[in-house]
Amino acid sequence: MTSKTLGSLMRISVAAVIISGLFLCLYVVPAWGRSIIDANPEFSGWYWPWLIFAWLIALPCFAVLVFVWKVSGAVTNDTVFTVLTAKWVKAGAVLLLYDAVLLFTGNIVLLLLDMNHPGFLLLSVIGVIFIVALALLAAVLSRYLTKAAVLQEESEGTI
Repeated sequence: MTSKTLGSLMRISVAAVIISGLFLCLYVVPAWGRSIIDANPEFSGWYWPWLIFAWLIALPCFAVLVFVWKVSGAVTNDTVFTVLTAKWVKAGAVLLLYDAVLLFTGNIVLLLLDMNHPGFLLLSVIGVIFIVALALLAAVLSRYLTKAAVLQEESEGTI
């Protein structure tokens, strides 16, 4: 595949994830919350804190997609091995780590407010591990993109 094709496929993927994420955040999660409240009216005070928490967790994910969009432009233009691209990937890694901390901390706070179940907290740890793993992969990619950019600059200088 050409760089242009790969970049276009990346952008199509990002657009699909954005549309899916918006559908999830704006329709599925609120509807799921409403159905839980309809079945268990005693949880009605939990609806807005959990919905706001879900939206706060989603924000860094959407911000990461902005950086993925930028990287896809670099792929399209065949300019991936630059310090700027490495910075975009690193920024994505930092946002993912922030999201992991937010997910874990938010679950702890909601547990302390008696708005969470310990089992759900343990389940969220799996999500935190997954997010941290993605962040570490992005950090490694950023490091090696930086090294490749330096090597490319050196080789261009010697030609």
